[in-house]
Amino acid sequence: MDIYQEFSARHFGAYLDSEEFMDYMMRQWLLKGRHLDVCHVIDHPSFTKVIDECRDNERYSLFVELSDLYESEITLASQYNETLLSLAYGEDFDPFELDQDTRAKGDWRYHLWFYFLNNEGHIAESWQLFNQKIYPLCAALHNTRADHMQTLARYFNELCVLMEKTRDPDILESVTKHTIMNLYDFFLQVAHNDTLIDVAAKRSFCARLIHMMKYKDMHRIGLEFYITFNELFDLNDIPTVMSAVSLSKSAHDYQAVHVLHGDIQAVKYRIEKYKGDVVSQLTQISEYIMRMKQVIEEDHGGKINEDSFIQADFNFFFHECKIEEICTMNFSELPFEEQDALLRTLLNAIICFYKADKTLTSEDGNTKEPALNLLIGWEKGNEGMKLRNRILSLLPEEGIEYREIMIADALLQLDECLAEFYMDDLSAAVEAVQRKSEQYDQEPVDLKQGETLLEETFTSLLPVNGPVLTDAEERRFEKAGSRLNTLLESAEVRRLLTGAEMKWKNQLQNLPQSVQPVSEKFTYIVADYVQAVEEFLIHMLVKMKAKKEKMPLMDVVTSEAVRTSVEIGSEEYYQFVTLGNFYHYLSANGTSLLTADADKTKVKEYLSHWANSIRTASFDKKEALPAEVAQALRKETLVVLKRLLGDLSM
Repeated sequence: MDIYQEFSARHFGAYLDSEEFMDYMMRQWLLKGRHLDVCHVIDHPSFTKVIDECRDNERYSLFVELSDLYESEITLASQYNETLLSLAYGEDFDPFELDQDTRAKGDWRYHLWFYFLNNEGHIAESWQLFNQKIYPLCAALHNTRADHMQTLARYFNELCVLMEKTRDPDILESVTKHTIMNLYDFFLQVAHNDTLIDVAAKRSFCARLIHMMKYKDMHRIGLEFYITFNELFDLNDIPTVMSAVSLSKSAHDYQAVHVLHGDIQAVKYRIEKYKGDVVSQLTQISEYIMRMKQVIEEDHGGKINEDSFIQADFNFFFHECKIEEICTMNFSELPFEEQDALLRTLLNAIICFYKADKTLTSEDGNTKEPALNLLIGWEKGNEGMKLRNRILSLLPEEGIEYREIMIADALLQLDECLAEFYMDDLSAAVEAVQRKSEQYDQEPVDLKQGETLLEETFTSLLPVNGPVLTDAEERRFEKAGSRLNTLLESAEVRRLLTGAEMKWKNQLQNLPQSVQPVSEKFTYIVADYVQAVEEFLIHMLVKMKAKKEKMPLMDVVTSEAVRTSVEIGSEEYYQFVTLGNFYHYLSANGTSLLTADADKTKVKEYLSHWANSIRTASFDKKEALPAEVAQALRKETLVVLKRLLGDLSM
């Protein structure tokens, strides 16, 4: 009875049957358009007597008619909805003529109409009404006023119901991108700051909206929405995580995906921390419960023996529910699933030391509310509740094993996305590092000696820190060790790799061994190795084209940021091609570019793993790299070159 509560707050001491209240309701109906709120008052059992007393008053004939509808036990979600609509909007009102104007006034004037369409299952018409009437109205409201905030909250609740009904992909097919953008703007402009809409409702709206964006291929906008309101997304909800990850795959927004990755990583860390701390938390709660048992026995031992009710509560809690047995277990020897279940049991049980309204059930199925709080005092009970609430704040939702698997899979997919997006910009990042290195490369290096070093490294190279090789991949990898000349057919690849090997040897010799070496020169050397991968692919695809004569065009982005397709070996190819272009080209055309027993999925896998290693090392962002990190990147880059040499069809 919101209207009566509002009226009571403004008219202290007023009654339901007062003329002032009846007039107040009439104003809400006629001037505010609060038809459903008035109906809820009319339908209240205590209002029947009031209606009977005003049946002869022509001013309130509308309320009498409404009351008669409800007395016949007709609910709002029935055929009499149309009768209700005619009372609110006029006899000639047709709810399916969405272009018409209503005679109703006020901010709420479309609420009953929206409720009718939504509740009767007319989903397409509901969305049309939202677009044509409700969204423009809500966007125009200045939602700092209390009555406007209340109006927006009511429309918002109805929208959430409609969005839930639209989750099915077949139904969602009829929803336009224009509608989704209106929902985005509605939330951004008015609903987000409405304090009358609780956080749970806002979270539900956000999860439903990115679900809609995912199905309508609005990936970049969906990810933008997540970044804007990420504090309202519950990443403990696996469907929400899956929707966000799905958006990321096609959004091609490195920074946004990076933020999402960090947020999901935080969920993973929380689960890992909980699993690591569960024994400690079980121990803390068990010690508290056993301490309270000792207090009860010392202070009320006589009552336990003399009072049958107290004895029953005590025995039920500690023995029938086996709380004492649980508290004396060796938790560290139990599997995590049992530890988690026992902790949740003890968290439920501990309430009985604070208040007597927590029902416990014994193994035999008996239920009871042990009033142990009467035996230990408020302060000790409050101590237990503080301990309980602190642990509850750290406790992930149930189904931890499933969540852990799904979170790990989500992070793996995001790592692949980040590596792919990063690879698009990697060529430019490498070039920027190499420009910085020019001032340090004044001294000539012995390329002949560098080639000898490279041959030693390349032939003895083993796959490290990457995907496990199958037997066939292992054979191709070993065979590639004897094909260094093929790798060095490109003069630019030869210059980069032989020079990098000499610089690497010289750099290690010139650094003191007593400290962990860190140097900007490691960064420059790594850039040469990475650049060699791009130069090798440039050369190999041109070599393949000379044999095949016809190959698919490659998509590149020109200096004017125009996406275009170029022919392998053309002037534009040499000018604009990047590692990212090669990655996408191999993804699309790998089957025709690889040997018969090579799998393009595996090629994508080790390329993205390599790019992810470079990304996480941030070699292009740091002034100096530690030797250990540079060594890992150097080895993995050479492994990628060796695998490509074995997998590409020559």
